Amino acid sequence: MLKIRFIIAGILFFSAVSFINAQQKKLLTLKDIYGSSKLEAKTVQNIQWVPDGSAFTFTKTDKNSGFEDIYKMDVKSGKTELLLKGSDFKYEGKQVRMSHYQWTENGKYLLIEGPETAIWRHSRQAPYYLYDVSSKEITALAGNSPHLRNVKLSPDGKWVGFVRDHNIYATNLQTGKEFAVTKDGTDNILNGEFDWVYEEEFGLADAWRWSPDSRRIAFWRLDQTRVGVYHLVDDLAGQYNTVFNLKYPKVGTQNSIVKIGVADIPDGKTTWMDIGTNDDIYIPRIYWTNSSNKLAMLRLNRMQNHLEMLLADATTGNSKTIITDSDPDWVDIQDDIQFLKNKDEMIWTSEKSGFRHIYLYDYSGKLIHQLTSGNWEVSAVAGVSEETEYVYFYGTKDSPLQQNIYRVKLDGTGFQRVSDKPGWHDADFSPDLKYYIDFFSDVKTPTQTILRNADGSLIRVLEKDQINALEDYHMTYPEFLTVTTSDGVKLNAYMIKPYNFDPHKKYPVIVYGYGGPGSQMVVDRWGGSGTLFHQYMTEQGFIVFCLDNRGTGGRGKAFKNLAFHDLGKWSVHDQIQGAKYLASLPYVDAKRMGFWGWSGGGYLTLMMMTKGAGTFKAGVAVAPVSDFKFYDTIWTERYMGTPADNAKGFISASVLTYADKLKDKLLIIHGTTDDNVHFENTLAIADKFQQDLKQFDIMVYPNRNHRISGGNTQLHLFTKISDYFKANL
Repeated sequence: MLKIRFIIAGILFFSAVSFINAQQKKLLTLKDIYGSSKLEAKTVQNIQWVPDGSAFTFTKTDKNSGFEDIYKMDVKSGKTELLLKGSDFKYEGKQVRMSHYQWTENGKYLLIEGPETAIWRHSRQAPYYLYDVSSKEITALAGNSPHLRNVKLSPDGKWVGFVRDHNIYATNLQTGKEFAVTKDGTDNILNGEFDWVYEEEFGLADAWRWSPDSRRIAFWRLDQTRVGVYHLVDDLAGQYNTVFNLKYPKVGTQNSIVKIGVADIPDGKTTWMDIGTNDDIYIPRIYWTNSSNKLAMLRLNRMQNHLEMLLADATTGNSKTIITDSDPDWVDIQDDIQFLKNKDEMIWTSEKSGFRHIYLYDYSGKLIHQLTSGNWEVSAVAGVSEETEYVYFYGTKDSPLQQNIYRVKLDGTGFQRVSDKPGWHDADFSPDLKYYIDFFSDVKTPTQTILRNADGSLIRVLEKDQINALEDYHMTYPEFLTVTTSDGVKLNAYMIKPYNFDPHKKYPVIVYGYGGPGSQMVVDRWGGSGTLFHQYMTEQGFIVFCLDNRGTGGRGKAFKNLAFHDLGKWSVHDQIQGAKYLASLPYVDAKRMGFWGWSGGGYLTLMMMTKGAGTFKAGVAVAPVSDFKFYDTIWTERYMGTPADNAKGFISASVLTYADKLKDKLLIIHGTTDDNVHFENTLAIADKFQQDLKQFDIMVYPNRNHRISGGNTQLHLFTKISDYFKANL
């Protein structure tokens, strides 16, 4: 009896402790998320592998000085040493704040980027410095100009190349002599840099490449003279506003004319590669092969459904097509091509089987092996180890919601998964592919940084990143589920419930969506501030729901191709199906459902509130497209074609077509200097709503771009979104 009393007393004690701990938990505030750094994920910053792969460097912020210090860690021993103290990095007696750095291939120097200025999404300009690791001497490049872009040292460490004022320059590091590789650069002629649309839609900012022997530079030359101008207006410039002229090719209009040149170093003689006579094409990638005499180029037709690899003689410019890939709808451009160093062979990926897989070709275009196959996708190729004959890559073999790391031999044998835990893995492989740094997370686990051998075995944990402050809050996490549509298609979704969820209550629901072709929102990955905002909304009494409609990624090309020629068709249909599923749940109040999204998700929100009117009581559209005639050539034409060829599809996909159907509460949010989705999109739908006597709400962020950030902007924005749903649901 005494023993039972002790057990009961123990149970009561621990229950009381648990109750007290639960009572001590606090609710999230938006200021916690957007006004402080205590909930930010911590990871190892600015990792750069030493060229021989034996060590890597990283940065830490010195708490006293606020500058970034560079440390070096030996892979095998774990020994860590301070390599460069940020507060000691000075040039001519003046402190320089480092933005980024990289090792030169010979390991003798660090190329350090000073304070940077953003140009567009990927491009930056800054002063650059060369730090001699042994002598600790610092040399400024190009007279300490703050306008350098795409700076790279040659593989032999004797030259440094950069872009300035739309031209490519090279400097001999021994003599200090600088010479112009190109001389015709203007605001319209771009050498070694991309125009806006190439950078945004092909994901590149650096438009030139050193040859393996350091004796040549291959580069893009873009002539954007014929490209139309969009005017970004700064209405806060002073008593009078100012205008910035942005060369931006709208769908169906003319693109830049592209040429590919190879310049000899140091004489500067340029040979132009043969890319054909049609100037209405794209060259989205170029690659040096294992030879400095052979340059590979990808040529993509304007409609983006036929891709060719051209192999050119860099000395003459003569080229020939060796590999082709096509699709009835479109071909995606990946960064998966890898040229072997010791054989005239290359890695290539294609979706021609219905799913993206890896193929091995020789330089004649002959298929040697198909390395992977099956009804799952290769997400990306990470690298090739010719020593072990393994190709390392990311894929969805275990689940379309996850990204794991795999490897397979060059002959197609030895397939295995090397990442351990299910979830989302990104990796930074050493140059020799003997090690990798694994960035792992899942919906419940903030990103962990782990050093591993190439086979996935653990060396050491670099950063566990527990975000201890999360322990103070009532955290709940997404639950994955499947929604079956009325025509039998299974769609991936997740739901986040309040921490004090009561299945006998009726809850309002906020649906978060994007829905664009190839995108995935329903993934097993830590989502940072997006996760925390939705967590906040659950604490305010909402259920949060997200569904990947037909046309999204991770499930093969046929599923993705359903978005083709009408971006609003299946996305709206399937989100309505998701809403019907929610309405069938006993704990959902079907009369209090809202929808929100950003960019493509903003477009989807507008469509749900117009074409899908009556499904949701309130919507918030952030930086939305309202009509694809306002968007750029590359992205829009890839999925929609041109208005001339697909007039019916453009009308069907336009929010303007359905503006008269709006009947519920709608808030539109936009930055006035959004260079991506222009503010005219919001003005156009606002004008149409006004013509149709439809009431709506709007919040404008002056001089903010597509991210709508800076200062207190995000705190203000997410307060507006949350207040809108609280007031209207």
